[in-house]
Amino acid sequence: MRVKINRNVCDAQLAFCERCLGRFLRYPEGYELRCFEHLEDDGRDILSIELKTGDQTYFVELDEESRRMVAGDGWTSLLNYEVPMYRTKTEGSA
Repeated sequence: MRVKINRNVCDAQLAFCERCLGRFLRYPEGYELRCFEHLEDDGRDILSIELKTGDQTYFVELDEESRRMVAGDGWTSLLNYEVPMYRTKTEGSA
């Protein structure tokens, strides 16, 4: 499955965002986020995520075990980037 996520379109604070994405990682075929820009079932067992937050874009591929780990630890554990708890609206956000 391939997913393109743009956090800039949702003004939820970080704890809500991590919980929301964690729910998707546990149930990828039954949960859709409001920050999704694209979702495609490509037939692979690997979940490919393109994640935009602020002016940064990250690409991550997760197998089932990695999805479970990230669902529990939070997606910020994958990034070498200090993600702010709260954001102000950015250009192009809703």
